[in-house]
Amino acid sequence: MAKVVTVFGATGTQGGGVANALLEDPEFKVRIVTRSASSDKAKALQERGAEVIEGNFDDASSLERALQGAHGTFVMTQHSFEVPDPDQLEIKQGKAVADAAKAAGVQHVVFSSLDPVQKTMGFPCLHYDSKAQIEEYMKSIGLPVTIVKYPGYYDNYLSLRPIKKQEDGTYELNFAMEGAAEHGVSVTDAGFAVRAIFKNRAEWLGRTVGFSAEKLTIQQHADILSKHLAPKVFKPTKMTSDEFSKLPFPGAKHLGDMFKFLRLGNPDYSPELTRQMHPGTRGLDQWVADNKEALLNAMSSSTT
Repeated sequence: MAKVVTVFGATGTQGGGVANALLEDPEFKVRIVTRSASSDKAKALQERGAEVIEGNFDDASSLERALQGAHGTFVMTQHSFEVPDPDQLEIKQGKAVADAAKAAGVQHVVFSSLDPVQKTMGFPCLHYDSKAQIEEYMKSIGLPVTIVKYPGYYDNYLSLRPIKKQEDGTYELNFAMEGAAEHGVSVTDAGFAVRAIFKNRAEWLGRTVGFSAEKLTIQQHADILSKHLAPKVFKPTKMTSDEFSKLPFPGAKHLGDMFKFLRLGNPDYSPELTRQMHPGTRGLDQWVADNKEALLNAMSSSTT
């Protein structure tokens, strides 16, 4: 009988990669949790065989329904910079799903966490620290957990979030890394790595894995994008992380803190372990080549 795996955030980026990978394997029965069962993404997953549960982290009864009879669950909590005290809300929601998984007797929890920046670096990074506190809580209540950590997603380029068109017609990549390199991965490839973790519970239980395809500077990102998307020209921002923190939009301070941590903190991501789990993991050059048409379409339809 197929093992039921409940995927939280399946209509989003990380969870979507996990759900899609699991749906390709008959060993698993995928159950997704969404605020809207009528959304296009939820319907598309349902058409591929996913069971859809309407619910959210703030609804205890929906968490109970989502996890009842589940062998495993992929948990990704969401940090919204648009709400008051977003870190405390995320911690509350993370503890709620942890308690629900414990009560349901889930045998394998894969939690998408991040590093405890305040504890290790001495300065806060709210959306990292909140996930680290949830991770700590999950371990404290004895959940059978594997911790996974995602670096920056290549897929963010498809939404153009890191890209800003300049007056001279070039495109600036808004990663305030000040020349340092950072890890990256496609969520599609990471989804297959998560599937390998669920398929090999005994090997991965109790371990922490930082996903990565490779570690590149933002100049290397710009060079790869410029090569494949010519005649468009990309360049890295000259902005520092401190300057980024002062930009006038919600979350700028926390994202600036993130860039500072990624530059100075040397987070532990492993291309070797990622390829052990999914040998087909692509570097940025191959990912851009594979997604060239989608990237060009996104840029041509954008006014940025």
